[in-house]
Amino acid sequence: MMYAKLALRNVRRTARDYLIYVVTLVLSVGMFYGFFSLVSPYYNATLPVPIHLDVLKKMMRIAVPLVGLLVVFLMSYVNSYMLRRKQKEFAIETIIGMEQKTVAFLFFLETSVMGATAILLGVLLGMLLSQIISVIVVQSFGENYHLHLFLFPDTFLGTVIFFGAIVLLLGIKNLFAVRKLKIIQMLQNSQKGVENIPLTRQVGKWVVICTAVSTVILGMMAALSCLVLHYPAALFRVLFLTFLAAGFLVSAVFFFLAGRKKRDGSGPLMALTIFGAAEGIALLVLSPLFDSLVRQRIAIQAYLTMPPVFALLLLVFSLIAFFSNLTWWLSKMIRKPSARYYRNLFWLGQIKSRMGTSSKTMGVISCVLTAALVLFSYLPVLALRIQSYQLALSVYDVQVGTMYRAEESLLPTGTLDYDAITEYLEQGGYSVTGKAQGELYFLANEDIGSGQKKIPFLAVSLSDYNELRVLSDLEPAVLPNDTFGVSWNREATETEMQEMDQNIRQIQVNDIVLHKAQDADFQDSIGINLFTSRTKAVYVLPDTVISDLRIATTFYSANTDKPLTYEFAKQFEENMGTYQRELGNFPPESAFIRLNTLQSNEGISNMLLLSLIGTYAALVLLVSSFTMLSVQQLTDAIEQKHRFDIIRKLGVERKECQKTARRQMYFWFGLPVLMAIVGSIGVFFYLLWSNYNEIIAYVLPSQIGIILTLSYISFIIVFGCYFVSTYYLFQRNIEKH
Repeated sequence: MMYAKLALRNVRRTARDYLIYVVTLVLSVGMFYGFFSLVSPYYNATLPVPIHLDVLKKMMRIAVPLVGLLVVFLMSYVNSYMLRRKQKEFAIETIIGMEQKTVAFLFFLETSVMGATAILLGVLLGMLLSQIISVIVVQSFGENYHLHLFLFPDTFLGTVIFFGAIVLLLGIKNLFAVRKLKIIQMLQNSQKGVENIPLTRQVGKWVVICTAVSTVILGMMAALSCLVLHYPAALFRVLFLTFLAAGFLVSAVFFFLAGRKKRDGSGPLMALTIFGAAEGIALLVLSPLFDSLVRQRIAIQAYLTMPPVFALLLLVFSLIAFFSNLTWWLSKMIRKPSARYYRNLFWLGQIKSRMGTSSKTMGVISCVLTAALVLFSYLPVLALRIQSYQLALSVYDVQVGTMYRAEESLLPTGTLDYDAITEYLEQGGYSVTGKAQGELYFLANEDIGSGQKKIPFLAVSLSDYNELRVLSDLEPAVLPNDTFGVSWNREATETEMQEMDQNIRQIQVNDIVLHKAQDADFQDSIGINLFTSRTKAVYVLPDTVISDLRIATTFYSANTDKPLTYEFAKQFEENMGTYQRELGNFPPESAFIRLNTLQSNEGISNMLLLSLIGTYAALVLLVSSFTMLSVQQLTDAIEQKHRFDIIRKLGVERKECQKTARRQMYFWFGLPVLMAIVGSIGVFFYLLWSNYNEIIAYVLPSQIGIILTLSYISFIIVFGCYFVSTYYLFQRNIEKH
């Protein structure tokens, strides 16, 4: 009982020292509970309408605990700071006569009390977060939802067991760690400084790895340059990348020579940073070229798979090298002797004293923050694209068809049983209000068997095409005699349409020459049936020329008087799929069924899955990164307290000391955040550029802008909270007597 009272007294007296520990644990518990509550069997009962979340729950059940494992590392990192922060206090308590095992047990009780309090506060935060997620989920399905706080017993128990186990294990670890420490070690560790580590030790291994990577790149580009001699534009790009790889190798040689001569190697490291970043960016920019060369069988598959990995390594190295060489950059910016240099002398000393041991941490944190921002911003865009894509392909209530395969053995020998589909719907109580059925054809027999190397355009009759247009409430298309039109999918660009219009002005079908009709490029929402297997366009031909052409695919589309229920849709998919495949008119694997009810549910579930998991992972990474930055600064406060005491005794005013502390924190917090913002924007636009046609066809630029704005505002809010709390504790630590 006495120990409990002592522990509670210590908690009340030093509660502010545990602020970072408590904030980190509360946020971690809140996020875990809020997102994991989706998989609870009690969750559906709280929703205003029945919603099928099977896919979402299945994936969240795996993803949330998996991402939550990062919390183990995070809590261990914060615990190490708390242990070091309290060691001087442990030494004093031991010196005045308290047994060391008692000191260790009291610290165990302190951390347990603070951990239990943080877990309970985190659950309350998680209950609120769970309801916010519920609003997003329900509104995604077009329903209204009002906030009601619910405590799900299974989620609560799982959260308490998971985080309780972490707190307990760390507490036991502390118990043994404190008991093993000697008094002199406690006093020394609380005042332990940092050593000056040479650059070759800081980044030497990274330079070796990236030198090997650049050597491989140099060899690959040398081999590729011989293959693209007749393509001047491609050859120039390959030679430019070769120059960057060679520049990196030369800089690496000078860097290691400087190390052998006991020089700092800052100049060569700056060159390595520049060449490494340029080489990584060039590899990413040239990825479409590599993709094109691989598709044309000019280059092997390695040119498609290896460059992104190499680019990532080089960019991460450049970031770490930049931080390692930061004192050199600062010395060039602030030269001595000058008034500016002497005004910043103390601040420069503070930065330089930590740079040797912190450069890798700063580089890794910048990379993690960049990854978090990319998850925050790009995954919601990707999720929105997937949902819009699903809706665009499921414009009709029912779509049944076969996939386009150019191989002879996979071609259909007959059509779907169209009447059986209509009859099944009618018997299920769903009247067909409109339908379209038909086939797609090969223009010529030589197109058959070309496989995926060259996917030829297929053709649809004008009457079948107009049935689809009428089903979509569009006016029927009209083609003059002896002409043809082209139907394009949504991802086709204006450039592709113009290029085809210039190159293909006429075609020959059954010895009949057809000319391209004026304004006969159609790009309307008519579902998936014409555009399977990534087909971008289909010829629209007069009915009179279709008769003797070979069937490539068969399709059926229909709208019903009311939406299909989820249960009926699942039955239709299973029963009708089995029936049509057993007819033997086409290979079973080529048949597909798309029902608006199922596709809408799947699209929304996939959108929520990407958005929620991306947000959860991003938040965990943000909390982890900012916690590490915060702990690093608070550790510095312990080590640098003596320095601030000295300059105060020399006459430096308190406000000036606070200003120096703020500038120091602006540097350590602001620089990784700035690098992450710049890097994430670059990665975001690279991903957007590399998938531009697929994304912009389904997502509006205004929607992308809103997602980006909200993502970065959320990031700044989290950053601001951590910065303010860390600054408060930093000031308290350096002024504490």
